[in-house]
Amino acid sequence: MHYLYWFFFFNFPSCIVVMDSPVFLYAESLGASATVMGLIAGITPLMVVFQLPAADHVNRIGYKRFVATGWTLRQVFVIGLIAVPLLDGVLNRQSQLALVLAMLILYNLVRGIASCGWFPWIAGLVPEQVRGRYLVRENACSNVGSLVACLLTAWYLGAHPQNHQFAVMFAFSFVVGIVSLFFLYRVPDAPVSAEEASQQHPVPWSTILRHPPFQKLLWVNFAWAVMAGGLMAFLVKFLKQGGAPMPDDAVMLATSAKFVGGLATLWLLGSWLDRFGSRPMMYTALGLSFLIIVGWLLMAGGVWKRDFTGVAALHFGLGFAVAIFGMALTRLIMATVPKMGRSHFFAIYSVVGSLSMGLSPILWGIFIDALQVVQINWAGVEWNAYSLYFAALLLVMVAIIALVHRVEETNAARLEDVFSDLLRNSPFRFLRGRD
Repeated sequence: MHYLYWFFFFNFPSCIVVMDSPVFLYAESLGASATVMGLIAGITPLMVVFQLPAADHVNRIGYKRFVATGWTLRQVFVIGLIAVPLLDGVLNRQSQLALVLAMLILYNLVRGIASCGWFPWIAGLVPEQVRGRYLVRENACSNVGSLVACLLTAWYLGAHPQNHQFAVMFAFSFVVGIVSLFFLYRVPDAPVSAEEASQQHPVPWSTILRHPPFQKLLWVNFAWAVMAGGLMAFLVKFLKQGGAPMPDDAVMLATSAKFVGGLATLWLLGSWLDRFGSRPMMYTALGLSFLIIVGWLLMAGGVWKRDFTGVAALHFGLGFAVAIFGMALTRLIMATVPKMGRSHFFAIYSVVGSLSMGLSPILWGIFIDALQVVQINWAGVEWNAYSLYFAALLLVMVAIIALVHRVEETNAARLEDVFSDLLRNSPFRFLRGRD
């Protein structure tokens, strides 16, 4: 497993640059509207729809070969991204933005197809009884790598970066992406059953969709993706708005707190996922996420001053909550999906979540752009485009809590048992003094 951990350590810094705050900052520098920012945020998940046709071939080709080939090919399009900032003066900003969109579409198209083999590969490699522990460690490696990338990017870009600095940033993504492949190719393959490898009959998609436990998880995945879709893009856009926009390096440093929060799950969770189950952890993550979004609403509404400390604190909490929910949901879907037809179950799961995560940022972006003229003071809060956006996210989160309540999980602990264990064994228990 150590090769997988090293792969995540290098892969996520590569992805962060072209799929998270750094590329959003570059798009913002080119004058991208909230709708365009939503489109950029939606490209990555939208391309996952190509997992459905790919699922018919992954069993025949093999999980590792399918994933590794795609992860290698996608690096070609990072080279195209490197060239775009260097064309400043040759192309206008609109043309550069169009090229960025084109490179991101191609990059994520290849990634979306190749990712079809990822869940079956990992589910076949990692025994069920230790999947929670594995996911916590995987999350830690990803967040350490992402944190390093964010800190380096913040240091290098500075407050007001030039175009050539964005080109160097994309080159960094290319280099660490190549390094990650060195470790990916050393991860062993997971065997494909003879029945799946030789499967030629039509796939019963409707039967898969009607599988009751799986269907309930699909709804949770869909609603969570609607809430989370484009959130980071709009946070960057929000922090760059107003009379005193936050400098680029401060945005990146505050964003890095998100990965510190994700890394904190290794310290605080340990083996809790395997001991207590996924559903109690999902409730915990949702409760914390609700409070974090309330914080963003208060900041957007002028109740809470928008300063670096507050922004970093909200990013930290958001990273912690999102990591817990993501790990819990992934562990539960691995336990729910049957071995026969596993590739197709995972393909549907990925596509449903990704379509909603891909389309929702575009719709949220239109929502924000349409409300730019709104500015109403009520109940001590300034209701503008961003405070209304965060209020809408809170309504979606209420729906997610209701959907999680319907999820089926055998041997899941009660939520009160989890909190009781937290009080007894928390890393902060020393604050209670000696017994």
